[in-house]
Amino acid sequence: MRDGVEQSGGHPGIPENAMEHTVLPDKPSHIAIVGGGFSGVCAAVQLVRSSPAPLHITLIEPRDRVGLGLAYSTTDPDHRLNGPTWVHSIDPQDSGHFTRWCEKQGIFSADSQALLPDGSAFVRRADFGRYMESAFREHAQWPATQSTITHLRARAVDALEKGDSVELVTDAGHSLVCDLLIIATGNPQPRLQAPLDASLAAHPGVVENPLDTQRLLEIPAQASVLIIGSSLTALDVLATLLRQGHTGKMVSISRRGLQPRPQAPSAGPLSPPPTVPVAPATATGRQMLDRILGPAPDFLTQPGVEPTLRAWIRALRQRIGEVQAQGASWHLAFDELRDVVWRTWPLLPTAEKRRFLKKARTWYDVHRFRSPPQTQSLVQAAQAQGRIEFRVDRIQSVAALEASGPLRVCFAPRQGNAKRCEAFEVIINCTGLDVLARVSSNPFLSALMDKGWLTPDACGIGFAVDEHCRALTAKGTKQRAVRVIGPPTAGTFGDPLGAMFIAAQIYRIVPDVLSSLEASRMR
Repeated sequence: MRDGVEQSGGHPGIPENAMEHTVLPDKPSHIAIVGGGFSGVCAAVQLVRSSPAPLHITLIEPRDRVGLGLAYSTTDPDHRLNGPTWVHSIDPQDSGHFTRWCEKQGIFSADSQALLPDGSAFVRRADFGRYMESAFREHAQWPATQSTITHLRARAVDALEKGDSVELVTDAGHSLVCDLLIIATGNPQPRLQAPLDASLAAHPGVVENPLDTQRLLEIPAQASVLIIGSSLTALDVLATLLRQGHTGKMVSISRRGLQPRPQAPSAGPLSPPPTVPVAPATATGRQMLDRILGPAPDFLTQPGVEPTLRAWIRALRQRIGEVQAQGASWHLAFDELRDVVWRTWPLLPTAEKRRFLKKARTWYDVHRFRSPPQTQSLVQAAQAQGRIEFRVDRIQSVAALEASGPLRVCFAPRQGNAKRCEAFEVIINCTGLDVLARVSSNPFLSALMDKGWLTPDACGIGFAVDEHCRALTAKGTKQRAVRVIGPPTAGTFGDPLGAMFIAAQIYRIVPDVLSSLEASRMR
């Protein structure tokens, strides 16, 4: 054991004694993973832990640190995970893995606010980034099979067919031939969206990327601030401003005025024991993973419930009413759906999926992505004191009055009222996922789209893949040597967006990936 990261058992598709009967090939299979955030590192770690044969994995990531991605690059101590430690594990079979690492690293002692009275812990995102780096180091040399994981600091720009293999090209001039390419590019960098003109990003009063901690720290305490959005990111920004002692006007706007819901009550079969801060594997084991791998909930699949958005919302509301009548919270019924969205989402016709994205996604997201208790308490207290204003509003236009002065924001008229305009010294973009930026900001993905290796899914929010995450070409052909994992598969599976759900997705496809590599070696 190194860095507090423990080794554990293999994948259920690989027998415990597989190594005793496996003749190792002279040359390890080479896997290239483009993207070194959570998805990429989690895939690399699970693969080397599960494979009975040696693997050489190259993680292509331009940042100097791996495992952080967008979400865990923040250094702000008020930016916390929006789920407890036991749902943030690189090994989905061991829900206590991250919790034990935190205990060994003294996280709960150094961060007195992390551990709650019920025994659950919501730690800083920066600490989770350290955990991911630790897991990468632990598995960089895997002695059981002599597998390796190497970080190549570069940016992938193209991929070419080379027989049955793939040749990957980087901006630094590298040329890597691999047996399998895994695309793990995660979410795109935040950018300004309409009606804000892209040129406003250059204005000193506009923060295009709300995850840029340094920009937030540079905001004057007296400045009037407009936050576009009211999601978890918006709450993080408000927490940063509040902790700095911000005294200026703070306004958060969104079209529906919905804010992230609070966490579920801690009592329940998936919670860590309330008497100890560490959730041992014997207490929680595979419970969360088993739930995610389970069947679609009965209340959606029973006779008479059609696969339509309207019917499913009606069924969910009825189920919520049932559990509340039994003294439980709405979280129980909602999570029965959330945990197996990857099974239920494909049952909806494409027209219904698009209807959900247009009409119901915001409602779903505020229940799905819940606020850390510490952040929620901080923001709610400030709101009660009148320091923060949440508004239901929609921007019509934004104009810079001067090159470095205030910005004039005009809001859409309400019910025939006159247009309202206000001046703000700072505007912070928290508008959420920009699907178009996924390809336009990434030359590698653009190149693969141009070749037809990647094609948009039917909903237009990611890339089309099959049940094993094999990329589908524009003609619908399965790409044996190209897989896509994580957020870019949201259009196919509905919700591989949180750490546990990405880890579970990888877990599901590992047997097929290893089987495909073995078949390639036999050819």
